[in-house]
Formats: sequence, structure tokens, C-alpha cells
Amino acid sequence: MLNAFRGRNFRARLTQPMDELWDRRLGVSTFGYHPATGSPGDREWYVHYIPSPYRDIFDVLKAAKLSEDDVFTDLGCGLGRVVFAASWAGARRATGVELVPWLAEGARENQRRCRLQGRDIEIFERNAVDHSLADTTLLYMFHPFGGQILGEVLEKARADRRAASAARPLRIAYVNPVYDGVLAESGWMQRTLEVAAKPQPFSSADHYNVSFWESTK
Repeated sequence: MLNAFRGRNFRARLTQPMDELWDRRLGVSTFGYHPATGSPGDREWYVHYIPSPYRDIFDVLKAAKLSEDDVFTDLGCGLGRVVFAASWAGARRATGVELVPWLAEGARENQRRCRLQGRDIEIFERNAVDHSLADTTLLYMFHPFGGQILGEVLEKARADRRAASAARPLRIAYVNPVYDGVLAESGWMQRTLEVAAKPQPFSSADHYNVSFWESTK
């Protein structure tokens, strides 16, 4: 699978030089692609994976007010770019959840060789609906799946946090917020901020709007 997308990765590195420099700085290799599965409207619809530009990631983390007290989780973490960026930016703990085996293994390989040794970083190969968000304080999602699974993730998160008597609110950074309505109708999340996409010079990457949410209960 890695070889299958080698050409795509090479082109991305050439056309997104700042992201290549950040990969080298962190000692990781996070360029990659995985196609979508299923169709919009299906429960088992998983959106294609392609990493966000580092500049966009750091802008999101800044807007979300990431701090050294945060437990950070990226659902659909791919090769781990956002997880490593959050750890570098100061998160107390940074975790990634990835369903696709080769992406999860790639993220774990990045963790083994990165320049963030000694930081609290963990990659889980599992479905997002099976992952507990009881202790997560900042959740990051780059439109990883459809509305039904998003609703299930939110309901499980609410139940897990109640069972654990979570003291701190859950903040969510939702990139390309296609299903913002699911959060709005959840009954326990409120939108706190919306940020428009910002184009970048010298980069071929796409950029997306971001909505920010915080739990009320």
C-alpha cells in the first residue's frame, strides 16, 4: 500500500515544501493517501485520508487554545501528522485513533522514530465508536466519517464522560465541518467559534473552514 502511493507522496512533497520541512523537523513521514469507502448517507462511510497542511493544523491548535494541560485526541489520525503537531505544540498527552491498518501502523512507525521521544503519544488501531473520550479535553476531527457515526461518537463520549465524572469540558475542533448540524442537535455541545479557510502561498494543499465546539454538560 505504501508503494502504491509513493508517486503521489513525492509530488505532494514537491508542491508542499513547508510540510516537507516540518516532517523533517519532527522526524516523521506523514504524506499519504487512502481512498474513501462507502457512500454518503451510508453508516459505514469513511472519508478519504489526506493530511492537512502543518500551518493549518497549528492555526487550529492555537484557535482551540491548546495548553500543556490538554489531553488531545485525533479521530481518523492517518499517519499521525496532527498528533505529532499537537504533542510538539505542548499537549500533555496526544493520541490518535485510526481504523485503516496500514495507516495506523505507519503512525506507530512514525512514533517510534520521531524526535518527540519521551512525550506521551499513543496510536490506537480501532473504530472511533469504540474509543473512549472520557479524559479527552480537545478532540480534533478532519471530517473523517458520516453523520450517523459522528452522532454515535458524540453519544458514547457523553456517556463515557458522565461515567468517569469528567471535570473539564470537551472542546472539539471540526475541520471541514460537513455535519455541524449533528453537533448542534446533540443537546450538549455549543459552537464557540468559526474560522474560514485561509489559502497559503507556495502550497498545492486544499484548505477548509473549521468550527469549534465546547460541551455544556
